[in-house]
Amino acid sequence: MNEPVTADPVTVEPGTVESVTVVRRDRPTVDLGPLDPARGTGRPVDRDDDDEAGLYALVEQVRRIRALTTGGMFDTDLGPLTDRIRRVADELEAASASPEQRQEVNWRERRYASNCPIIGRSNVLAPPAEFELLDDGTLRAEMTLGLEYQGPPGCVHGGVVALLFDAALGRVNHHAGTTGMTMYLDLDYRSPTPILEPIVVTARQVRVDGRKVWSQGAVHAGDRLCATAEGLFVMPAEWVAAYRQHRDEGAVEG
Repeated sequence: MNEPVTADPVTVEPGTVESVTVVRRDRPTVDLGPLDPARGTGRPVDRDDDDEAGLYALVEQVRRIRALTTGGMFDTDLGPLTDRIRRVADELEAASASPEQRQEVNWRERRYASNCPIIGRSNVLAPPAEFELLDDGTLRAEMTLGLEYQGPPGCVHGGVVALLFDAALGRVNHHAGTTGMTMYLDLDYRSPTPILEPIVVTARQVRVDGRKVWSQGAVHAGDRLCATAEGLFVMPAEWVAAYRQHRDEGAVEG
């Protein structure tokens, strides 16, 4: 298992060929039982209430524009609409804090979920997915992805599928009480993941060894398995005390 393998020669720079040694991981075995999309729903998690400033409502309208303009086809002159949107963008730019300021505030105030590119209500990239937590700790979300997430015709881009897994596995780790940064994400694409059709993403934590955490997930379209994944996450040492303190404070407040 995991023996070094001498790979075929690869070109590392023009005119130079070297042999490289790689370590191949065994293919993960994913237990699909707990990841069955038909198991039912659970308790809503990672949901943000409407914000007073109206940012989430604004982002929702930008998402509408994002979806409509992806490969857009319109029976109208877009010039006047573009000018109006440009004026709105100019007003927003003039009123906005800098990216550096927003980043500092978001991390200081722990606004992780609202900025996530999968579940974030303030992130225009997000579908957004709405996760539910089942009694056994499995995380589940049902969603329909539009043309803006397309790779091959009619299919979700493989990189987007990987992003779904990275977010789902990270959030299920969070809700299990042990989180970390992604060290590897091992995916198997079993069949095309469709756009414009409901899909179900599920995830669960499977093992913890000190600061190392393994979790697994699946994507289904109806009864059809589209993809599976296993991820290894590691909590940096400097995160441990802060994370546990935040978790314990939340338990006391709850």
